[in-house]
Amino acid sequence: MATISPRFDDQNVRIGWQVRIRKRGYPQQVKTFRTKSEAEAWAKVTENEMVRVVFQDRREAESTTLSEALDRYAREVSTTKKGAVQELSVIAKLRESPLVPLHLGAIQGKHIASYRDSLIAAGYKPATIKRRLAVLSHVYAIAN
Repeated sequence: MATISPRFDDQNVRIGWQVRIRKRGYPQQVKTFRTKSEAEAWAKVTENEMVRVVFQDRREAESTTLSEALDRYAREVSTTKKGAVQELSVIAKLRESPLVPLHLGAIQGKHIASYRDSLIAAGYKPATIKRRLAVLSHVYAIAN
């Protein structure tokens, strides 16, 4: 069950709402929101996912940046591949993208589409764009 409670600062002024969800078989989920309606909506969605057994803990994705994931992927996955040199080159180019400082859980389809569009506008060939997006996709698949 979700417990929603107000959060206060040092002067006892409400600064947001905290949701705490405890359900047997799942790690405790705690998140803070600015409005009570946002808190209720998140609690409802998260509890619904737990009931349907499709819940995935997103805490690690929300605290890991794409840069950190690329570093780990290069170190642990790319080095074992036959085309490691080429893939490490692609990863180096991905590190120059505007997506790198974002957290994995915050990157949305619109961010990927914007990155793809910027590559097209810069004149990259479709095969190059596909190669970069394929590596990015595999980073997500491995991280999941």
